[in-house]
Amino acid sequence: MVLRSKGTLISAGVLLVTIVSVTFLLNTGSHKIDMEMSQQDTLRMKPQEHYFERNLSHYNPSEVLLPYTENTPDTVHVLWCGLKWFEFKHFLSLLSIMKVQQPSKVIIHYWDDNKVLRDRNDYNLWYSQLLDEYYNIVTRSRGPTAPDCENNTIMMENVLDILKNGGIYVNDTIVLTHHLHHLRKLPLSVGVTNKNVPVTFKTLAYLVAKKGEATSEKLQSLRGDDFSSSCAVSDSLEKTNTLPSVLPTCILIQRNIIPAKIMETKDALSQVVRLIYYGSTKVKLPDWSMDDPIPNIGHMVLLGGYEMNLLSYLSIRSMIHCVGAEAMYIYIDVEPKGQWYEKLKAEEPRAVFVYHEWPGTVFGHPISDGSHASDLMRFDLLYRFGGIYVDWDAVMLRPLGHLKGYGFVTNFDWPDWHPPYPDVINNGVSAGKKGSEFLRKSLMKFRSYNPKGDWYYMGLMMPYKLYEQYPELVKIERKLQVICYKLKCHPVFLPGYHNEKIHHLNGASFDWKEVYAFHWTQPSPPELLNMTLLQTAKGMFADVGRYVLSCDRKKTLASLVGSHQL
Repeated sequence: MVLRSKGTLISAGVLLVTIVSVTFLLNTGSHKIDMEMSQQDTLRMKPQEHYFERNLSHYNPSEVLLPYTENTPDTVHVLWCGLKWFEFKHFLSLLSIMKVQQPSKVIIHYWDDNKVLRDRNDYNLWYSQLLDEYYNIVTRSRGPTAPDCENNTIMMENVLDILKNGGIYVNDTIVLTHHLHHLRKLPLSVGVTNKNVPVTFKTLAYLVAKKGEATSEKLQSLRGDDFSSSCAVSDSLEKTNTLPSVLPTCILIQRNIIPAKIMETKDALSQVVRLIYYGSTKVKLPDWSMDDPIPNIGHMVLLGGYEMNLLSYLSIRSMIHCVGAEAMYIYIDVEPKGQWYEKLKAEEPRAVFVYHEWPGTVFGHPISDGSHASDLMRFDLLYRFGGIYVDWDAVMLRPLGHLKGYGFVTNFDWPDWHPPYPDVINNGVSAGKKGSEFLRKSLMKFRSYNPKGDWYYMGLMMPYKLYEQYPELVKIERKLQVICYKLKCHPVFLPGYHNEKIHHLNGASFDWKEVYAFHWTQPSPPELLNMTLLQTAKGMFADVGRYVLSCDRKKTLASLVGSHQL
């Protein structure tokens, strides 16, 4: 539904609703305040610079450092009420306050029985991230028991009590696109989400007040023309790709959004969110350069003693012959056993078995789980040497080609087992340049390693959180590996990949020669554990295994020379 009012399109029921501003001067009556930039200010801007980008990085001290007589404190107050997660929309609100308003202090008020909840998989860590990054965000309890958070009257009374000595209140789902410092010179200024109804807690966007000015009587006296429409959104930002030359002072986000949805989309909302979160309106794409490509070497971790089977033999062989790796390094602490190990030693001089002790600790935390050790080692090896990492139950089918120009290359996993994570990352097949910044940040995350924690977090969830923060550091290549679970493959480049019922045997068929690797997490296909069965079996898994046996390193390298990929 679209409403037209005074030449302005307003989309009803969408993510953004119109924000309107009201300013009330107690000593001279009601006046509309023009909060847009003056024509002179606009002309002083750089030709290609949007005013919002200028406001985010430039600041005039005279707007903030007000004389004592204009004594509205430069402190922003946020009221947290309700048993709920601190989601990305709340994070954006606080982040916009810190970046746009740049206050001397932010106080988050809460009740002891209504503290910020953590989801069981630790996706919504935005609250702790804010507290870690900003020294001037403080928390303050309002008592042991929260009131009815849906009661407009009670919640408004709490806002007014918080501002009895003056200050700025901002709703926890309001994103500021323009600072409010000029309103601190006025006795009382109010921003609302609906100018046609009396001010309530639910319609209150922000409130700027001097000491003693924020009272219920004064707020309730505001009507009609007391409200200014200068902050109105001219159209739904998510319905247009053009960012308005002058944005509203504030934006209300009614439903949650996530970084993955705004990284590469071009609508105006995504541009605003990117500017607040990443510091630029530009689409976030991974950095690429072939000046220093990913080295053509492989790594595999086989700690704890291992009888090498046919699949692990095929994995190592695929790196040497299908990828054309200069060397395949297999890290062991106990020498493997079995016929396939002996065959590798006899036939593959590029398969190098390297003694590597069990990594006993990381940042002083003891490591007791093999999967944790493997996660740590793959990050460490790729960071120090660069190359391609493969798990023993994965086989490579072709060289990386242009992917070698990215700092780090990985892929999403298919299961939807970790809500509210939109996706998780599986590094069972991954590649990186030596000194990759993404790998360095991954290693630093082990500072908070919990030896009793779920191995999924460090291996799958933590890398995804880093990807959300630094999408320019990692390339998500959906065809890097196809992951097969219970002998059913779930290509993440096809629709519905989170649905366990959709797989290569049921609606998700694909050409296996187009992917870079296969990864059988559990169990291993019988035909890839027995050579006789492999030679006679039919089906995709047998075809893949026989293809790996047919790969020849010289032919692979010759094809790379012919295609100018070497």
